[in-house]
Amino acid sequence: MNKDKKTIRKPAPLLFWLLCLLVWPVFRLRYKTTCDRSGLRGLKGPALVLCPHISNIDFILVALALFPHRPTFVVSEHFMARPLIRWFLTRMHVISKKMFCPDIKTIISILRARDSGNIVVLFPEGRLTCVGHSLNVTEGTAELVKKMGVDVYTVTENGAYKTLPKWGKAGLRPGRMHITTAKLLDADEVAALSAAQIEAAIEKAILHDEDRLFRDVAYKCSSPALGLDGVLYKCPVCGAEFEIYTDARHICCRACGLSAELSEYYELKGEGLPFRYINDWYFWQEAELDLDEELASETIVAAADPDGNIDWRAGSGVIRMDREKISFSGQCFGQPLAFTEKTAAIKALPISVGHHFDLYHKRVMYNFILQPDPRRVVKWTMYMDKLGKTH
Repeated sequence: MNKDKKTIRKPAPLLFWLLCLLVWPVFRLRYKTTCDRSGLRGLKGPALVLCPHISNIDFILVALALFPHRPTFVVSEHFMARPLIRWFLTRMHVISKKMFCPDIKTIISILRARDSGNIVVLFPEGRLTCVGHSLNVTEGTAELVKKMGVDVYTVTENGAYKTLPKWGKAGLRPGRMHITTAKLLDADEVAALSAAQIEAAIEKAILHDEDRLFRDVAYKCSSPALGLDGVLYKCPVCGAEFEIYTDARHICCRACGLSAELSEYYELKGEGLPFRYINDWYFWQEAELDLDEELASETIVAAADPDGNIDWRAGSGVIRMDREKISFSGQCFGQPLAFTEKTAAIKALPISVGHHFDLYHKRVMYNFILQPDPRRVVKWTMYMDKLGKTH
């Protein structure tokens, strides 16, 4: 292999700098974004930047914080199946990763980026959280940090979730965002610490709860609650599941008539409602889950076609999950498809709220759109999260 193929290129300079220079005034003026870059003093490649994954605009905010450096982002492979996004990411020279799937190719690419003198950006939770609370660091992250042996920094996008929640259907909400930066470890510390000590440091650094941030800031939105039924599916009053629905400002239960309002301050208000904040409701649902209950559903299957583009109706079948395994039986692209994967090997199910979850089989990504109500994917990802905490 020649030297050029071993080099991981940085984002195209003109495109990267132009986007940053155009986007920053909009974020600064419209979305009240500020950035404290003091923690990045002395930053130069090779280096590693770790960030909590809070919203779909994290990549933009991290790029703005690191500007004028042109970082190498590690992103989920599923973005590469969208033609327009793929066009842009190819020019950003990102490293694509199969989420929660053994992927030695990604590790090799990250190490090549280090050897190329790049600043590598990694979201160690491995996926975007459904609500404004951080997730566990993915297995192997600390070992990767040890292997890289470079200075480690953090960039945290405070307020990004409230500006664009994963479940929200009303677009960006002007309020406040504040990007903070810090140096987490220098290369000498990385060499001296154990993997367990590094993992503990990363867990502490990315711990994040947006419900506790900017409580006095209103995030202006005409429909603040729309889409919230994609993550809050169980009624805390009567216990009914998937009888929850939302309108512009309210989240209600068809079974018992519960009606609560979500304010622009992200506070829940309603007679008899035991929760003031979304995260409290969400994690109550997880606590209520019975891991001895098998989950089963008919499903539409989406997968990448031979050209690498996502086909949202590639197949169909039935999918099941219990403590030990996930199994699917059906067809994809006109051919029979059946498989079983151990839950202990999967670790987590990334989801698009209200639509599908991702799962790899033999290193091929499949998206499962549960029928007749795709919102049910949130229960499946929550089941896997709770199961992971018991291992």
